[in-house]
Amino acid sequence: MTCVHGGQGCAITTRLLLPRSRYDEGLEIVKGAFESWGYGDPTNPAFLQGPQISRKQQQRVLAYIEKGVKEGARLVTGGGIPAHLEKGFFVEPTLFADVDPAATLAQEEIFGPVLCVIPYEDDDDAVRIANESIYGLSGSIALAVARRIRTGTIGLNGAQWFHPDTPFGGYKQSGLGRENGTAGFEEYLETKVIALPVRDA
Repeated sequence: MTCVHGGQGCAITTRLLLPRSRYDEGLEIVKGAFESWGYGDPTNPAFLQGPQISRKQQQRVLAYIEKGVKEGARLVTGGGIPAHLEKGFFVEPTLFADVDPAATLAQEEIFGPVLCVIPYEDDDDAVRIANESIYGLSGSIALAVARRIRTGTIGLNGAQWFHPDTPFGGYKQSGLGRENGTAGFEEYLETKVIALPVRDA
């Protein structure tokens, strides 16, 4: 989920595409999840969201939230500094709706507990929106369109792909190469090519 680790993860999902035909229903479910999300002292195992790493990062996330509002996204819940936590650089779990796929919120890496909800018409429209990004590290989607999304990892229906045997890496500006698995191990090998002269028969 977007808020785990305060949203400060490279493969955390930050855009949620909902079918326009069930948009309001889906948005209400996500809103309920965000409003009930527990966060606080990261040493308490009851909380999966802790603070931002620094005041600078907290202010950076808040600036993105402010920019999202200015660009026309609808702030559904969150968006500020929680009043009940006196210590730590926290940002409330923040949910935006009606986000333009080309907006800053949908195109840049915020590294905070901020989720953008974007409506789509059909599978082709969803694939187009998902692929219109300079990044391509990870995603989560249904099997029918997984191969069409330009990301290095995909979780199907909530499945987790992270495992020491699973190659991890991205497409586009999310990097080259892979960590973990055989593909990651091979990056530490030195390959030798020996060319032999071709002799006439």
